[in-house]
Formats: sequence, C-alpha cells, structure tokens
Amino acid sequence: MAEARTPQKSIPKVNKVDQPFWEGAANSKFLLQKCRACAKVQFFPRVACVDCFGELDWIESKGTGNIHSFTLVRVPRNPAFKDEVPIYYINVILDEGVIVESKLVGENKDKVKLGDKVKVVFQQTHNPEIKLPCFELAK
Repeated sequence: MAEARTPQKSIPKVNKVDQPFWEGAANSKFLLQKCRACAKVQFFPRVACVDCFGELDWIESKGTGNIHSFTLVRVPRNPAFKDEVPIYYINVILDEGVIVESKLVGENKDKVKLGDKVKVVFQQTHNPEIKLPCFELAK
C-alpha cells in the first residue's frame, strides 16, 4: 500500500517575467509595473503594457489600498490550509489604482467590511526565497 503524503501548501512557480516581483516580495516590497510610453500601472506581471504594448519598468507600491470585495473559505481545497480556516480572500484596489487578489491576515479580520483600508504584509513560505504578499487591516 502506498504511504500517504502530508499535504503541502502550494507556492508560486517563479518565471523570468515575474522574477523581479518575487525578488521584491522577498525583500518586503510590493512591486508593480509601469509603462514607459503611456504611464499605465499594471499588475500582475506581464511582458508588455496591456494598453499600448510598451516597455515596462518596476515601481514600488505604497502597499496600501481598500477592500473592493471579499469572500470566506471554510473548507479549503488543499488540506494543508485546514488550520487557517476561515480564510478571507480579498480583492484590493491599491492606492496606485490596480486590483490585487490576496488573503486577509492579522487581528480583527473577522470584522472586515467593504472599503476597509488595508496594508501589505509578507508571509514566509516553506521556500526561503518566496514571501507571499498578504494584507491586514490598517489601524
């Protein structure tokens, strides 16, 4: 009989397009892309501007924004997350104007409501090179 494997939390697979983002996250910086031609700020990382196909630079976000929407997960698909339930998944409109999907962590997350101000925090994973950007309610 096969031996049961312990469930492990999934982490991102870094590629050359998003590598600067993950390097920034490892240093507790939330990076966005900004187009050199039209100045559009975008997230998630891409090879070119989604508006004009221009070249991109990386800029540091303030890491703050407002909750646009949220949902609770009480039964995670991956059993490795069972100790974290309920998990609050959120869409945040960053102060720079882009929408980011993430997880709400920290104290008082059960009191979350639409429009709440949040700030980015970084959680270490089992891979020392990967920190996940999450958000907590701003005080």
